[in-house]
Amino acid sequence: MLKAFLINVLPVVIAVVAIAVPTWISVRQTRISRHVNNIQAMINLLDEFRAATFHDQHDYVCNQLRQEHDPAEGVRGLPGEAKAAFCNVVYYYQSFATLTIFHLVDEDLFLPVLRHRIRDVWRAAQPYVERERELRGSDSSYLSAFEELAHRSAALPHTYIHDRILDTRRTRRTWRRWLPLWAGRRRSTPDGL
Repeated sequence: MLKAFLINVLPVVIAVVAIAVPTWISVRQTRISRHVNNIQAMINLLDEFRAATFHDQHDYVCNQLRQEHDPAEGVRGLPGEAKAAFCNVVYYYQSFATLTIFHLVDEDLFLPVLRHRIRDVWRAAQPYVERERELRGSDSSYLSAFEELAHRSAALPHTYIHDRILDTRRTRRTWRRWLPLWAGRRRSTPDGL
């Protein structure tokens, strides 16, 4: 009876394993390929962040643009240098927003790091964007991806990064606790294998 049961069940178990393992591998491969996209995007973001001119323009947009220029004329009414600073900074975040909205990069990796900057730039740019939308008439999609990203960043808890750091510390402690046990067992095997 047991022999007949094993003969009937064993092929089913093998079939389930044969389906489960490739499925798990393909899900893992998809996750890895997403991280490859995130790495390249992160490198590009960091390249831009290293530029002193970007930081100067960012500070200008957040701190001085509204004091020096009235938003009544929209973005199109800004003079040369102010418009260049606005476009460089705002479209930088608009590009990032587009990548995250279409899931080309992982929002969970970038949004917590850029949260405050996104919110500050949106607060400074919002009156100009809203006026520009009015001037364009029916085109209400102007910088809508950036606006959505600003709303998402505002909804993110301010403790998010701190909580993630604590999570990684807990994970590292768990690995540190179990790794010596595993390594010790491995070393004690014959012939060092």
